[in-house]
Amino acid sequence: PRINIQDYRQYFTFPVKKYYERLGFDFKKENFKEVGYHFIQKFKKRKFEAQLFRKTIEILECVHKSNIGQSIVSAQEHQLLNETIKHYKIEHYFEYVSGIDHYYADDKIKIAQSIRKKIPFSNNQILMIGDSAHDSEVAAKLNINCVLFSGGHYSKQRLQNNHVQIIDNHDELK
Repeated sequence: PRINIQDYRQYFTFPVKKYYERLGFDFKKENFKEVGYHFIQKFKKRKFEAQLFRKTIEILECVHKSNIGQSIVSAQEHQLLNETIKHYKIEHYFEYVSGIDHYYADDKIKIAQSIRKKIPFSNNQILMIGDSAHDSEVAAKLNINCVLFSGGHYSKQRLQNNHVQIIDNHDELK
């Protein structure tokens, strides 16, 4: 059945294969890579329809002017991620941008570990900002601080299970 944004934020999870299973896919009967491929083809056609959150540029600029380095670690495919940040004209805010090498939204911990090795600061000087339980898991694995945004992939209720600070709008990052 069709899902709405509330359903999505209630059930979405990583790895994304688990999300599909929560929605009722049976990967004993269907091929996960085929299902994922079809989703990505539709996603690519509409990838630039979404707008940045209000105040995104303002916050990125504020952090940039404060000489605080910023990076992106994403479960999105690397080339698609780069196309997206270029489309929104925000690539100049980031020192490192790293996505995965396929379309199946996993391996984010490995990518984060790789980026972490490049950042010349102690763990207590690094803050990961995310919007899912997986982001909290990545931060815990790296032993860095984490803040989760309640307006993204997960509902606020689900984020509260992670025992990290939760923000409801980007201004709270200031």
